[in-house]
Formats: sequence, structure tokens, C-alpha cells
Amino acid sequence: MNLKDLLQQQKALDELIVMNGQGAAMTEKGLLSARLLALQVEVAELANATRCFKYWSTKESEPKERLLDEYADVLHFVLSLGNTLKFTPEEIEQAYLAKHEVNYQRQKQGY
Repeated sequence: MNLKDLLQQQKALDELIVMNGQGAAMTEKGLLSARLLALQVEVAELANATRCFKYWSTKESEPKERLLDEYADVLHFVLSLGNTLKFTPEEIEQAYLAKHEVNYQRQKQGY
């Protein structure tokens, strides 16, 4: 499976959700805002499951299966946002690779 396939699967799921009435009355801008907020919530749930920020706690993170489930939720909303913003797989890949190179350069320069 590749990025194009993942974006297509997410688009089909998003269309089903809207068709079932959830979000049907929302504008594109409203959907974008809702999906951005949902992404933030899912990232927070992943952080909570890892317990990485809980410096006061000695408990271990959740099991790997739970972490993967939360990670998949994050990925769902990242893909949904890409579709909402009408990004193509090629545009996403090119932007990623360009930023990846910038990030390596920043590391070499002590950014």
C-alpha cells in the first residue's frame, strides 16, 4: 500500500461519514477546522498513551498495540486533512522530501 492508496481509502471513509449525516451540513472550511481539532485531540491521546510528558509518573506507556491504534488515528486525520486541502500524493511526497532535506541541513548547521 502506498500514500495514494491511503489517501483514496481515507477519502472514501470521509465521504461515507458525510453521507451518513455526520458533517453533511458543514462547509469545507468547517470540515477543515473540525479535522484540525480532531488531529490535535488524537495527537494528545497518543501522547497520553505514551505517557512521555508525565515526568511525575513512574508508570510505563500503554502496550504497543494501543500506541499503534492511537498512531493510526493520527494518520487518519493527517490523510483526511491532505484530502480536504486537495493535496495530491505527488505534492505531499515532494513537499516531504524537500522539507526532509532542509531538516538534514539544519542538523548539519546546528539549527
